[in-house]
Amino acid sequence: MSARTATDDERARWRELRAKLAPPAVPPPRPSGPQRREHARATRKLKVGYAPVSALQATFTEELSAGGLKLRVPARLEPGTAMVLRLELGDPGPLTLAARVAWCQRDGGHFLVGVELIGLRDDERERLEAWAVSGADRDPNPTTAPK
Repeated sequence: MSARTATDDERARWRELRAKLAPPAVPPPRPSGPQRREHARATRKLKVGYAPVSALQATFTEELSAGGLKLRVPARLEPGTAMVLRLELGDPGPLTLAARVAWCQRDGGHFLVGVELIGLRDDERERLEAWAVSGADRDPNPTTAPK
């Protein structure tokens, strides 16, 4: 984390998490004989969709409501495409939401995309609506906005 972007609280939280997630200094001794697993295992096939964290793209909203977002993206997204969005709304932390592309149209060298939020819980909807109407949590001209 860069010293220019992290607050003291964020740096303290990262140190705390790093200490909590660090492997133990000395591995515990392994019991001799056959080992029992903590959880039962199944040999059934389950389809899993995944993407590496490095594939996560970042952009800024053009418009937003509790029903969806309008985004500017560098490449065309097909309508109907399933998405996972991480919305940085400030405290108490980001919202991770399911969404789907409703429409996509070229706008110069980019694309404007309408994204429909799916399965929004009441608390998530209320938080998004509150953020949308308040100006306190956002800068109308973010210096990190994509060009």
